[in-house]
Amino acid sequence: MSKFYLLRHTIYFTGIMCLLLFPLLMNAQENKLPQSSELISQLIEAYNKFDYDKCRQLLNIAFQSIDRYPAEERKTIYQYAAFIAFENGNTTLAENHFWQALEIDPTFSPDPVTTSPKLLVLFQKTKIAFLQELNTRLQRVQLKAPRKAVAWRSILFPGWEQWHRGYKTRGAVLASAGIISLSGLVYSVYQTRHKKADYRNATSPDKITTYYETYNRSYQRQFYFGYALVASWLFSQLDLQIWSQPRTVVRAGLLKHDHSPLITLEWHF
Repeated sequence: MSKFYLLRHTIYFTGIMCLLLFPLLMNAQENKLPQSSELISQLIEAYNKFDYDKCRQLLNIAFQSIDRYPAEERKTIYQYAAFIAFENGNTTLAENHFWQALEIDPTFSPDPVTTSPKLLVLFQKTKIAFLQELNTRLQRVQLKAPRKAVAWRSILFPGWEQWHRGYKTRGAVLASAGIISLSGLVYSVYQTRHKKADYRNATSPDKITTYYETYNRSYQRQFYFGYALVASWLFSQLDLQIWSQPRTVVRAGLLKHDHSPLITLEWHF
């Protein structure tokens, strides 16, 4: 029994230590990776020394966590990845890397002094294709027609169409007024019927007078709430014609080559 107890606690202790040490080991592994600026410096230095094997090693490290690099450094990584791919004879991969750099910065261009003419020709070819495609997907502006007033929405309940058009506060206020008026009307009608029954069934003169007064108040109250409901409905119709006009929405979007949105802007008038 004691051996089993000791073994069980040993397993528990080992598991807890593994859980505690695992993040430290992961951080230590990450710390072994060179910092972004250091990696970029090593990449450029290795390329200038024609040490392409080291360049490939550094690029593999960079691409493992490419998103953690700033835009300028990602652009440099793609540039030298294109250079190495071209040196390996893979012009298609080089074009893809140039394309990725242009996606980050369409004005990007390698240094014409330090870059070989063949690479510059390949880059210019890629940039022309990139700009042609960019021209087809650039700033697709869509003007949405104003929303037309929907009769059934504005007729059914006050404030609904205002909310639908984007006037949230006004719609909420009118809808609240309509809900309160309608609820009061329904409750008053119920109370009037109930008090009327009490009044008719009363036999004592004192109770007859009391029940009549409460019945009369309920009877009048249902008209007050009914008038309030009609007033909120009429004001809602007037507001739709004068103040809560449909809004014009203009959207402008810049799409990537895979037709996913890159930038989206929206204006309301």
